[in-house]
Amino acid sequence: MKITAMLLLACCLQVSANSYSQKITLSERNAALEDILNKIEKQSGYTFAYTHSLMKNAKRSTIKVKDVSLEHALNLCFSEQPFTYIIIEKTIVVQPHKQEAPKKEELPVPIEIKGTVATENGSPLAGASVKLKGSDKGTVTDLNGNFVLQIPEEGGRLQISYIGHETTELYVTQAGSVKVVLKLAESKVEEVVIVGYGTQKKLNLTGSLSSVGSKAIEDRPVTNTVNALQGTMAGVTVTTTNGQPGRDNGTIRIRGIGTLSNSDPMVVVDGVIASINEVNPNDVENVTVLKDAASAAIYGSRAANGVILITTKRGKKGQLQVNYSGYIGKQDVHRLPDFLPSWQQAQLYNEALANEGKSPKWTDDDIQKFKNGSDPTHPNTDWLDLFYTEPGYQQNHYMSVGGGDGKTQYMFSLGYFDQDGNVKGTNYKKYSTRFNINSKISEKFTVTANLAYRHAPFSEPVSTYATGFSQIVRMINRVSNTVPYKYPNGAYGYVADGSPMAWLEAGSFNKTKGDILTTNFGADWEIIKGLHFRPAIAYRANSSRRQQFVKDIQYYSGTTGEPTKYQGPNNLIESSDKTSYTNLQAILEYQKNIARNHHVGILVGATQEHEIYNYLYAYRQGFLNNTLTELNAAPKDGQQNEGYSREWALQSYFGRLNYDYKGRYLFEADLRRDGSSRFAPENRWAVFPSFSAGWNISKEKFFDRLLPAVNSMKLRGSWGQLGNQNVVGYYPTFSSISPGVNYSFNQTLASGIAPKNGANADIQWEATTTTGIGLDAAFLQNRLEFTADYFQRKTTDILLNLPVGAVYGLTAPYQNAGSVSNRGWEFSSRYRNNYKSLSYDVSANVSFIKNEVTDLKGSGPYISGGTFTEVGYPINSLYGYISDGIFQTQEEIDNHATQSGGKIEPGDLKYRDISGPQGKPDGVIDGNDRTYLGTYFPEVTYGFTLGAQWKGFDLSIFFQGAGGVKVASGNLVGEVGPDVNKPTSVYLDRWTPDNPSASFPRLSYGYKQNSPTSNPSSFWVKNASYLRLKNLMLGYNLPTSLISKAGLKNVKIYYSGQNILTLTNFYKWIDPEIGSTGSINSYPQVVVNTLGINVSF
Repeated sequence: MKITAMLLLACCLQVSANSYSQKITLSERNAALEDILNKIEKQSGYTFAYTHSLMKNAKRSTIKVKDVSLEHALNLCFSEQPFTYIIIEKTIVVQPHKQEAPKKEELPVPIEIKGTVATENGSPLAGASVKLKGSDKGTVTDLNGNFVLQIPEEGGRLQISYIGHETTELYVTQAGSVKVVLKLAESKVEEVVIVGYGTQKKLNLTGSLSSVGSKAIEDRPVTNTVNALQGTMAGVTVTTTNGQPGRDNGTIRIRGIGTLSNSDPMVVVDGVIASINEVNPNDVENVTVLKDAASAAIYGSRAANGVILITTKRGKKGQLQVNYSGYIGKQDVHRLPDFLPSWQQAQLYNEALANEGKSPKWTDDDIQKFKNGSDPTHPNTDWLDLFYTEPGYQQNHYMSVGGGDGKTQYMFSLGYFDQDGNVKGTNYKKYSTRFNINSKISEKFTVTANLAYRHAPFSEPVSTYATGFSQIVRMINRVSNTVPYKYPNGAYGYVADGSPMAWLEAGSFNKTKGDILTTNFGADWEIIKGLHFRPAIAYRANSSRRQQFVKDIQYYSGTTGEPTKYQGPNNLIESSDKTSYTNLQAILEYQKNIARNHHVGILVGATQEHEIYNYLYAYRQGFLNNTLTELNAAPKDGQQNEGYSREWALQSYFGRLNYDYKGRYLFEADLRRDGSSRFAPENRWAVFPSFSAGWNISKEKFFDRLLPAVNSMKLRGSWGQLGNQNVVGYYPTFSSISPGVNYSFNQTLASGIAPKNGANADIQWEATTTTGIGLDAAFLQNRLEFTADYFQRKTTDILLNLPVGAVYGLTAPYQNAGSVSNRGWEFSSRYRNNYKSLSYDVSANVSFIKNEVTDLKGSGPYISGGTFTEVGYPINSLYGYISDGIFQTQEEIDNHATQSGGKIEPGDLKYRDISGPQGKPDGVIDGNDRTYLGTYFPEVTYGFTLGAQWKGFDLSIFFQGAGGVKVASGNLVGEVGPDVNKPTSVYLDRWTPDNPSASFPRLSYGYKQNSPTSNPSSFWVKNASYLRLKNLMLGYNLPTSLISKAGLKNVKIYYSGQNILTLTNFYKWIDPEIGSTGSINSYPQVVVNTLGINVSF
């Protein structure tokens, strides 16, 4: 038997778990050993590896056995032969008996292996990697697919790999020539992806989904799974508007915003509905996002905003595997506000007062003291430098143990994460553990169990206003640099609201401890061939306990030391909540191939979900001191307590039909019927269907003419409907009541209750209809992959509180009234290749999304500050006046439309008269002239990654960005006011008579509602598009020859940086994502630098 034939078979045959247990029957008399081995090969499915020269020494054999094990048959065959055998996976290597070691020490003589690496159709593979496993020896094939490699005389295992093809291994013991045939990678042929309630071949998918594996998350210092997904998938928008530890959870939107309330997608972790951020990123094996109705309809009403399916890592058959990964790092706040020094702030204050006709606050002597710092009462207080003082260390440790045999596989993990902020008192920790196991009880019955637990303590300082940490950040960014931090006598400087540093250093705190326990038990029973019954039960308990203690503060005079201002009383809040969620599920699935060309899959199932939420709250004030933090340490006067519970239930029935003909023509239909406790009985149930089809063009005969340039191509289209119940609270069809209402009876007050809000038993489900078409293709021997999608998504019957007459007297009930449309394009591509010893991988994705409100049933616009929701525009669009620049002269003001907001003077903003009560310009600037100014939601999101591997080095560069983002920046640039407003450097280019072409208007003192400069207008709207170097990772894998001596399999050390570089036309002193809120009250974005190590043993 030729060794080249053996290698071909070794590359093509799949591993079978049952072959080793097959029985061997032989009846041979004086037969050649090679003939006997051929018969064993046919019966067992194993492949023999040997050379013809070795068989020359073989003796003829007689053997007669029936239904014996493979091992028994082999022992009989080789009992009298001059060689023996070893079994390596599916290959039986025949080798000579080891000779006795020579008496003299001899230098090892390397053996030379020559070979060719080719595709299944015979095309040579240039640049394929050929390595001796467990060593640093290796080479790559030349342009003709040939290679030469010298290895030690004892032989070894060669590992042959090429981008887009399956990696294969073969064991060689003697010099010679080999031919290796590499199959196309499973990702192109048989890759299985996670879909709703099951799996499916990627080649046969007809819906639109995206997925990323653990590789996209590993070695990145991300604090949660949401942020790990940013920029990795087309159509998935992740925005992070806070960098504070524990509050940096981003928001996810899939294909835009589909409703006016809750737009969060559904998250399913190992079959259990959960929160995405409760999953340790290190535990994640795969994340799949179902983006259209065809892929998500099986989840019905839970899937209106898309579905995120997370699969955690599981144990694999084989030797015990222990993995450790950890990193330590440092974070630094990024792009802080650029405030002017105190002497310039003082000058601007005086100028602003003069513009209002008021006397200056600061004398020339005061300003000189600010400049030279000679007087502690005239400081240049750098509040940001005082505030962000901590090094911001963080560390992450993760260990997993996994393994199993042919029946049971398991994985157990432990995780610890600790993140300190750059502000004293900010910290977030996570302790997590997970245990996954699946066991084959019999040939037809398998059970699974998934258990996970997370404990997460969180702490932050709070202000005396008990408004949380954001109030301190707000004041740090507002208090003028002219205000002292502390006077020489130790007294805090303060303004009317107090001192942010006094708040911080007082030690007031908000602490929470959250615990989440998730369990999921399931079984798989193959009733008959192809028919599986899968019951499952899941339980999730989520609880948290909060303690917030606000200390009182006494301020003193900076000169006399006398008490001057008191902020109090001290107070304590304690609250706790608990959520219990149960899910019962039963699925019956049947797969059948008919006449070889037809494949049918049928899935039917039912689920029942139930959730209960309980909340308790207690408050007391006036504690004896600031150290006793127990409720009983304060008097009962002024105490508050409250509590409530709520629950909901959902019952569902669903089914799916899949059909394909020769893998060429594909069809899928899904149907789900949901019943929700949130609706009245007559509207409780709704049905959500979807249909999709696909055409694998590459399965057609004419497609062969496109080979090898085009390797695969598939067209697909879908239509479907989804519902949404998570937008109306728990009891929208019931009126609520308010206690504590006083009534007068015969001039005597009596306490009672009163209705609070109206009810509407006629409300129905919101419905989302999605239509889409897509193209999947692969080129250049599958090195280049490309996907394109176009979608239209329309949500109707959106629930709104439409206006009611004043005589109604209650809060308006919900009504089905609104419609919203999202449409757009998605593109993603990936290119992989090798060049000599360099392997590289480039991937990119981009999404274009257009959002529009299409119906409000005659109501609207809904205006909230500087945003509005109106037909014809995106949800929550920026709303204000169109600015026509800055008034230069009084004559220009006199000839312009009348503008409200006090006296208008040269240097004030000029607004355009675009409409009036009659819908046309009326010479008056008022609310009728406000209009659409842009959208804060990105119209374009994108990401691209470059990965490379070279001689043990790994490099990954990941960019992510957003376009079409507008921000109303009036609150970002600062105002000029009495000690609590401070301008940024942009005001150096303000309007004055000597600077008429300035970029900013004249200064005005303080914030005045509807003033010429404070009104929301296009002048303050700024483009917040950006491109960010989100992650850079450089690693090195230590040579196997070095680490194997210590019993280690893999060791990788690496550097990883997060948010390293941001390119934007937005203000350089604030991050565009943080700034998208239109406020500088949030903790800044952070840059994280880490050093890490991954070890397997």
